[in-house]
Amino acid sequence: MNVSSFLTLAIVVEVMTGITKSVLVKLGVQLKDWVDQAISLAFSVMLAAFGKIDFFAIIDEILPVDFNFPIVLGIIMSALVLSRGSNAVHDILKRLNPPHEGQTRIW
Repeated sequence: MNVSSFLTLAIVVEVMTGITKSVLVKLGVQLKDWVDQAISLAFSVMLAAFGKIDFFAIIDEILPVDFNFPIVLGIIMSALVLSRGSNAVHDILKRLNPPHEGQTRIW
């Protein structure tokens, strides 16, 4: 996996989080402020674990540093970075596409 694939996964996490939040709101669920981050983290953990995405292996491709950490640590770090990265993607998408009246957005 390379950096662009990792960034694409952050976008996928953000889209899945947005869709999940939209569905929950449509069902009448009152969401607390921290719920979107929890949803994002849950999707990130699933993608990182099932895809065996190792953050440190990706960094090894960029930097001439050999981390030699167990893959479990790389997967945990991947999940954390993906979930926080998806929040950054969310902020960028909001700025690029401000809401218009009557428009439904997934982010």
